[in-house]
Amino acid sequence: MVDRQWRPALARLGYNLAIHLLIPVAILHFLWRSRREAGYRRHLGERLASGAPPSRRPDLWIHAVSLGEMRVAGTLVRALAAARPTLNVLLTTVTPAGRAEAERMRVAGLPVEVRYLPLDSPALMRRFIRRARPRALVLIETELWPNLIRQARLAGLPAVLVNARLGPALRATYRRFRLLYGPLLRTLTWVAAQGPGDAREFRHLGAARVEVTGNLKFDLPAAPPEPGLDRGRFAAAQLWLAGSTHPGEEALALDVHRRLQAARGGTGIQLLLAPRHPARSSEVIALARSAGFSVIARSAIDSAGTSADVIVLDTLGELASLYALADAAFVGGSLAALGGQNPLEPIAAGCPVVIGPDTRNFADMVARLRDAGALLQVADADGLLRALERLLGDPAAGRVQAARAREVIGANRGATAHTLQLLEALLPGPPDAAGHGAPATQDVR
Repeated sequence: MVDRQWRPALARLGYNLAIHLLIPVAILHFLWRSRREAGYRRHLGERLASGAPPSRRPDLWIHAVSLGEMRVAGTLVRALAAARPTLNVLLTTVTPAGRAEAERMRVAGLPVEVRYLPLDSPALMRRFIRRARPRALVLIETELWPNLIRQARLAGLPAVLVNARLGPALRATYRRFRLLYGPLLRTLTWVAAQGPGDAREFRHLGAARVEVTGNLKFDLPAAPPEPGLDRGRFAAAQLWLAGSTHPGEEALALDVHRRLQAARGGTGIQLLLAPRHPARSSEVIALARSAGFSVIARSAIDSAGTSADVIVLDTLGELASLYALADAAFVGGSLAALGGQNPLEPIAAGCPVVIGPDTRNFADMVARLRDAGALLQVADADGLLRALERLLGDPAAGRVQAARAREVIGANRGATAHTLQLLEALLPGPPDAAGHGAPATQDVR
């Protein structure tokens, strides 16, 4: 029998062997993905920690895996920058969508530099940290990469997990590999959990310091309008949007749209289809055409607008603004049994929301909204049709639902302020008269 004290080390050894074997596979995967999404080919060297180091030493290194998490990071960055104008932040991510969102922050004047996170081998993470020299590491939601956290600890960096949550699938994974993740969680300076249930799970898995700070996504502002994008670009009297859809859900949405059109004599309503991954837009366009609809890509719409039956979103960064133009929205991942996508983006835009039965990724959030009458949850495509008929047929009911949703959002705001109070202990002190900051401390009280 292996001595109990050696089991975590053996688990880490097994993980590292697997990572080294998978590095070539990961690079080939990025190149394969780049056939349809060119962003996966750009900055490829950063995946191997060979990109340029930050031009300034980061006070905070914030890692967010993709678009939704990067928007959460943006909430923190904006609040921190307002309080500390000289703050320097390094943002890392895994996906092109996450990088595009981070780059938008940089272009907007926020004090950030942007890189891809290297693949999670000890040597690559060690090299990245030594070159970047951040003062503290902030992980968003569920980004528990073993070598990222271990190398941060070995470099003396305080590491924290904010807006932390554990969905059922991830909870099962962490429990199954407790020997690997338990020691990692114990090394975190603290964990800021979204809710009491998440806090219990993180404590159960080994985290030493856990606080409930609330869900930062309730604090996300509504997206500003996109220049040149307004309701006049869509010719029909009504527009509904199926957002963040996955394979299988587009066909269901198209069938619902056909029935909505039939009830209106074939005119008067358009569907905007936004696949979760814009790289699938060509596939979705072909699907809509094969179903007999007139269809156009969002990027092909000019100033004259469009009367096409179906518009397919093939661009990044516009979905939140388009929600504000829609009369009703369906949030995907919930009919395809994938746990659902975040419904707060359309709600923040003032759009009445319908969601499917599988919302395990956002169970607490959806329950609060559903119980307040702030969204409609349906069992299947027929239920989606009935919900849309109700919202489109009675705009006043949609406005009431949207108003209730705004009340729920307002009642659950405040996570940003709570999280910033914890982060303050990781940051250099405010500049003194000579412009020198006090040293950062790892103590969190």
